Amino acid sequence: MTEPSGGLIDTTTDIPFRLRDMKLKFNMGDTHPIFNKIDEIRKQWKFMILLARHDWKRANYFMLGFGIIAFVLGAISSDIVSGGDTISTGMDGLLGVGSFSFFQMLLSNVAWVVFLYFVWVEFPVMRVHSITMMLIWNGMVMANVFFHEGNPNWPADIALADMMYGTLIMLVVIFFTYFFWKAVTDTRDLHVRVHHVHEDVRIMERDMHEHALGGWSSMLLVWFLTTFISAWSGINFVASRNNESYLVLFTHILSGIIVVPLILMIIWYPQRMLGDNARISTSAALTAEIEMKQGQLNIITDAKCPECAVPIEIKMEMDGQILVPCPEHGCETFSGVIGTVCSGCDKEFPSRFDCQSCNTNIPYVDTIPDSEAW
Repeated sequence: MTEPSGGLIDTTTDIPFRLRDMKLKFNMGDTHPIFNKIDEIRKQWKFMILLARHDWKRANYFMLGFGIIAFVLGAISSDIVSGGDTISTGMDGLLGVGSFSFFQMLLSNVAWVVFLYFVWVEFPVMRVHSITMMLIWNGMVMANVFFHEGNPNWPADIALADMMYGTLIMLVVIFFTYFFWKAVTDTRDLHVRVHHVHEDVRIMERDMHEHALGGWSSMLLVWFLTTFISAWSGINFVASRNNESYLVLFTHILSGIIVVPLILMIIWYPQRMLGDNARISTSAALTAEIEMKQGQLNIITDAKCPECAVPIEIKMEMDGQILVPCPEHGCETFSGVIGTVCSGCDKEFPSRFDCQSCNTNIPYVDTIPDSEAW
């Protein structure tokens, strides 16, 4: 679709600004073209942050506050700073914690519960993956416990023989992180193919750029590294016990405070992009589900002509392919995928719909209500 002058018409107006509108005060690519990719990542980061500032409500900041409070209460206590009792272990060590430190630990647990409750309520699409991110964080903590078990100053004096269990946990953590990234990117690809199909290739390319995940992927990588630094510094401070510089403890607190808003940004952005009705899943998982539920269709009950609002009966397969009625009246084959040939009358299933009420000829895709974010 083009304007008379040849420019592209922006058919989506449900967000205040677009990724293509982002400008940088300083472009590193002006120094050397090799930095153009970095400039693109910077633009996507700027877009994400500005959109978060525009969209985040009180509940989002409550989540952020409870998450930071929960972490700080668990990271700073008299027992942690003093190194605790080196003799007490297990339940004896837990019961030997000072009364105020024990109360502080309970408050930290309550704050984490409130934080996760807000996440589950505000981000229904990302519920499973938010739990995955918390498991990844705790997995890094456990990995560092094993790393420091026989070497309190790890990675100094590193011994590969003592890293077996920690390395195994880290491999699982890396797999979970990759699975999370893969699920979001695959769902983005499917979203663009289904909801942004257009005859004009320029509009398709523009919409794909608007759904770029380079900034989000780099933010996920920063979160992963920052989370590992937080886990390592916290375990290292406790394992060394007599560390008097407190630089490691400061690193643990600072990196942990950074981790919390990164978690919220990483789980908020995909839902904002794909909409509240999306389901984050890898293409392999979706293909397997389609094979298990072969023949099951999603009847789109609210499809209608955008001009006169006449209801239109179309269906959608689980992989996003649209099924439309056969153009031949009296054909026993009710519907088929757009572009395929009807087995009953050998006519091709059309991609456009002729409305009998207002004499409008429009693509079938435009009759599907788009409740997605952008």
